[in-house]
Amino acid sequence: MTKTLYIHCDGGFGNRFNSLVAGLQIAKVGEFDPVILWPSTNWCRSSFSSIFKNEYNVIEQDLSYFADNPQDYSFIMHGHFSIPRSIRVVHPGGFSSIQHVVDFYNQSEKDKFVYNHDAIPPSAGWVEVRNPETKVLEQYGCTEEIMEVVRELEFSDQITNTAEVFLQHHEEFSGIHLRNTDFFDPHKPNFDELEQTVKDNPDIQYFICSDDQELEERFTQHDNAFAYPKYKYVEKLADEGEWRDHIEGPDGEEYSFNIERSDESVIDAMVDLLILSRSTIILTSESTFLKTALLMQYSNARQE
Repeated sequence: MTKTLYIHCDGGFGNRFNSLVAGLQIAKVGEFDPVILWPSTNWCRSSFSSIFKNEYNVIEQDLSYFADNPQDYSFIMHGHFSIPRSIRVVHPGGFSSIQHVVDFYNQSEKDKFVYNHDAIPPSAGWVEVRNPETKVLEQYGCTEEIMEVVRELEFSDQITNTAEVFLQHHEEFSGIHLRNTDFFDPHKPNFDELEQTVKDNPDIQYFICSDDQELEERFTQHDNAFAYPKYKYVEKLADEGEWRDHIEGPDGEEYSFNIERSDESVIDAMVDLLILSRSTIILTSESTFLKTALLMQYSNARQE
């Protein structure tokens, strides 16, 4: 009897990408049928098909999909998300590898599993570390198997073509990702120091991408800095609140962050992601978006 793995992708794109990549690899190793849950939330309003060309079995629904019969499923899920109280879950942080997750599911008497994690579990057979970028990726679960999954994921023609047209006008450049808005990182970089780096190196071209329009415009005022001209940026659900406030949205729902990523802003961010992955990336934060760009870059480099 074939077992089914429901890969729950929620949060911002970086978190969703991690859950997707790890889930697809778990399904491959365990020979499970993958089903992707990709809900439309304030963290990401873009559908799976708006971002990717791959034809997986995708359900655009949140965890309420399992609410009626949670006893039929075995759950490994990151506790960060709003999980219905009726669902008992195992936290993914206790698993040492992809194989460890597969073994856990196979020991279950159930034949339907749910997986969600905002990080890719480590696996056996680490890729050799040669530079700071790959050192980050080693901690991120960057194995040959994971990189193969990354390469199999195809972005939509709209996203890919837009990025390629932009890249025709830019060849060698460094990439600076400035994660701000709702992002919390105790090791968040000093933006003044990063801007000074741009000023001090006029012979280097810098691609700037940020979820913060003012911050992006501040950096691109310098002659050697440029950005992809976005149509839409991240917005607040409530103008009067702070980015990380817990608020009640216009629909009466409770939201853990005061953020709204429209479909247009997510698609623009995907273009940013592809361009960033083609740059000499400067490590600026622990953002999963930045790590996704690094993972994509290294995965494609290993193929060449």
